[in-house]
Amino acid sequence: TTAITATASNNRATPKQDEGPFYPKHTQADKNADMTQVEGHSGYAVGEVIMISGRVLDTEGKPVKRALIDVWQADNNGRYRHEDAPDTSPLDPNFQYWAQLKTDKDGHYSIKTVKPAKYAAIEDWIRPPHIHFKIARRGMRELTTQMYFANESLNEVDKLYLEAPENERRRIVVDIKDGKGQFDIVLAKV
Repeated sequence: TTAITATASNNRATPKQDEGPFYPKHTQADKNADMTQVEGHSGYAVGEVIMISGRVLDTEGKPVKRALIDVWQADNNGRYRHEDAPDTSPLDPNFQYWAQLKTDKDGHYSIKTVKPAKYAAIEDWIRPPHIHFKIARRGMRELTTQMYFANESLNEVDKLYLEAPENERRRIVVDIKDGKGQFDIVLAKV
């Protein structure tokens, strides 16, 4: 899959994706934009550290300032911190699993995390590495989507990835270069 950056010039909202069963149910003290270290811990999360940044825009290309972004994902072993997660392997005590942040006045955001691993959703379904995003702002339609990684063969057989219209899939795939990727998100107005 070829990755591009979502742009407002196409006047279309970023494709919706399933929230999934692992959206955090319980709050946590540390939800900042650095998911690679938990406040009060001296260690760092295991895995390939990546920076994901981008802008939240409306369909006219205008920045959406102060949009609330929830980000949650599996760790380097494919494990979510969630009681319904099928994997019971140990959690990474130094990985944050969930972040909440707001866009700045120009719609920019940035998170530091680790690349998540694939995991078994059910017996015959292995999910590719992905990161969940939920974006909300008054006057805009709330959007839940998933960001996938370029060059992952599991993308092409993933049930949720394939639910996105074929001509829109490239807008939810990010190419990581030198540990950095850009994921712009376009919201529709209410």
